Amino acid sequence: MLDAVGDPHRAVPVIHITGTNGKGSVAALIARAITAMGLRVGAYTSPHLERVNERITVDGEAITDEELVQAFETVAVAEALTTRRSSYFEALTMAAFDHFVTAGVHVAVVEVGLLGRFDATNVVDAQVAVVTSVGEDHTDGRGDWRQRIAEEKAGIITPRCTAVIGPVGDDVLPTF
Repeated sequence: MLDAVGDPHRAVPVIHITGTNGKGSVAALIARAITAMGLRVGAYTSPHLERVNERITVDGEAITDEELVQAFETVAVAEALTTRRSSYFEALTMAAFDHFVTAGVHVAVVEVGLLGRFDATNVVDAQVAVVTSVGEDHTDGRGDWRQRIAEEKAGIITPRCTAVIGPVGDDVLPTF
């Protein structure tokens, strides 16, 4: 679907963030730091607290209702061109990338919605992948749960990206 509308997810450098805790705080800190450097930054986070517009921001300002409608029109075009129906999170993710291109951002800070490997945001080839922490998430806490969660979160790390890894526990670190 993204290909059908010009690959907006590839138009700007991305910092991709996952982790059990701290994703939103890390995303906010990174976005503020980039803005302080004088660059235009888009951020895509979840969940929203009051309005869906909060999830998509440029320089700390939420996407307007009109801009959100425009971004969803691009999603509708992609669905029509591919005859594929997107999920809510996929549509919102595509809308975010479309808005970032329209707004002319220099960098996008993108927070994973759930885990990482199969998340809708994982269409990007991030320049920086951040794993804030690895915790119990949605597991029963039995067996090698930490290793399994770490593997899912590590799914956002792509070749040639810089990986920043927070505390994960000795049981998931590779041995050399």
